Amino acid sequence: MPKLALLTAVGGPIELAEFPLTTPAPGTAALKLRMAGICGSDLHILRGELPLFYPFAMGHEMVGEIAELGEGLTTDATGEPLAVGDRVVTPYFWTCGQCRACARGRPHACQNLMAGEFRTHDQAPHFVGAHGEYYYTTRRQPLYKVPEDLPDEAVTPLNCALAQVLFALRDVRLGDTVVIQGAGGLGINAAAVARTAGAAEVIVIDKISERLDVASDFGATHCINAADMSTAQITEQIHKRTGGIGADWVLEVVGVPGVIPDGLGFLNHGGTLLEVGNIGTGRTFELDPSVLVYGNKSVRGVMLYDPVTLAVGLDFLQRTSFPFGRLMPKPFHLADVGAAFESANAGVVPRGALIP
Repeated sequence: MPKLALLTAVGGPIELAEFPLTTPAPGTAALKLRMAGICGSDLHILRGELPLFYPFAMGHEMVGEIAELGEGLTTDATGEPLAVGDRVVTPYFWTCGQCRACARGRPHACQNLMAGEFRTHDQAPHFVGAHGEYYYTTRRQPLYKVPEDLPDEAVTPLNCALAQVLFALRDVRLGDTVVIQGAGGLGINAAAVARTAGAAEVIVIDKISERLDVASDFGATHCINAADMSTAQITEQIHKRTGGIGADWVLEVVGVPGVIPDGLGFLNHGGTLLEVGNIGTGRTFELDPSVLVYGNKSVRGVMLYDPVTLAVGLDFLQRTSFPFGRLMPKPFHLADVGAAFESANAGVVPRGALIP
């Protein structure tokens, strides 16, 4: 029987469990997974930074091919016909479509996220995580057909890393300056998105030189290795690159609360810090709020995205030539899921990857 990776306790181990395949419900699809990413969120989960019940089905970043279509599902969200064998991507979340936020065109801020469709691996269809051999969608997860010319390595991070930063950076304009805190999967995708949007400067900060080497091939105009630098020294470099005034945008994708005040210090007056990385609850930082007042600075929390962002992302991947294969250079087989997480947790590669 096909396998699914389950986190058995905080810190692991991650074990493979076997479950039977079932017929997909009407309006849903059974996907045979081709590749899955190991997101920073997965590492937060491994470390116990999110309140969960164990065992927990791991993974959400993925690309798969249709193994079976449920009754009534014949096209993707754009009207393209679907057939067994087609590659597709889908949001890893679903929204209610009825709350005040959804009704006002803000599905990314749904007040009833995943309501009515809560799933556990204990019950059919069992395959509810991306770190496995199959994944079953819900009726509320639109599918988007993947063009044949896009490789799995480019498409796999789309439904999390790429879509998230496409949505976060949606207001970046020609000539803006962007600082990205963190050169993991989200940060490197963000560099490509910001540069494509016309940002004049895309400055990426990290403490791992290998990650910064990748960022330089994804649109970063300047990389800062913060391993042996003070905040004041980093700020000085950013000011030199931005005409002495600071950045219009700072994107935080490190996932460490303590870097948020640093990011606010990198901003020009009227700038905005986009907070994406800190999903762990209960962690805090100290801030003098006058920094916001006197600088007319803003902090915008960004979680999830409008599902149509996946269609935008597929178009982005087709129209750009960044070396997306460098993001996940050495995928692990599912049987070696433990080693894959160890490698991802070490942080040398921007994104860990799993193949069945």
